[in-house]
Amino acid sequence: MAFAEDVVGLRAGPTYSGYFATEREGLTYVVTACRRTAFEPYSWWFPIVGKVEYRSYLDELDARAVVAELEASGYDTWISPSRAYSSLGMLRDPITTTMLRDGLIGLTEVVIHELSHAKLFVPGQTAWNEALASFVGERGAERYFEQERFAHSALRQQMRERSERRRLFDELVAQAYAELEALYASPAAEAHKLSARSAVFERLSARMAALLPPDRARDLRMNNARLVHLHRYGANNGLLSELWQKSARTFRGFWALAERHVRTRL
Repeated sequence: MAFAEDVVGLRAGPTYSGYFATEREGLTYVVTACRRTAFEPYSWWFPIVGKVEYRSYLDELDARAVVAELEASGYDTWISPSRAYSSLGMLRDPITTTMLRDGLIGLTEVVIHELSHAKLFVPGQTAWNEALASFVGERGAERYFEQERFAHSALRQQMRERSERRRLFDELVAQAYAELEALYASPAAEAHKLSARSAVFERLSARMAALLPPDRARDLRMNNARLVHLHRYGANNGLLSELWQKSARTFRGFWALAERHVRTRL
């Protein structure tokens, strides 16, 4: 936590000082829904955080019941087991078993991701909030494993390989998203759009399967809801990368630029 505070510029406090053990696949089950021929996510409204383009459920059966209703209404849906959550610094969020399953690198990245939400969160701006947290989570983890203490550790190279794989993964997602965005904006009939998008999803799934380890390439079914989810959590956002370069790759400068962007653009 000292690294998160001293280097990344986050406030940890008592957060993640406790532990919650669970055998569940996900700490919560996150539902995303989207129209089938437009990137228009279904949204929910909550106090404090405002409009959010996903909803988390503690019980997977509850999530599946909501998904059935949304699909009956014509939406694509996706359920993603969540490793962690953030109460935006209002509660003592614990380290959980689900956060440990991805090893030390994954744990480092997800802790910094969640702490970033408490640092800068904009109500009603789901895409911005998650892209920001993902970007800082990965940049923070990269910086953490570049410390001298990891100079002779395999973790440093594993982090570099993970970042490169993530960059290629995000590129695939961005390319498919842009291709489908153009398709959905075209004057083509809805039936053609539904047929054409299937080919895009198949290509994306095949390319992902070649990039990911076998244990992570088991279920690469794709639809608009899943693509929106993947695009939202991309760690290589163009705007944020630009702010990072303008800050001379310093977290202090980056946070200042991000906060200025929020004040003037969002």
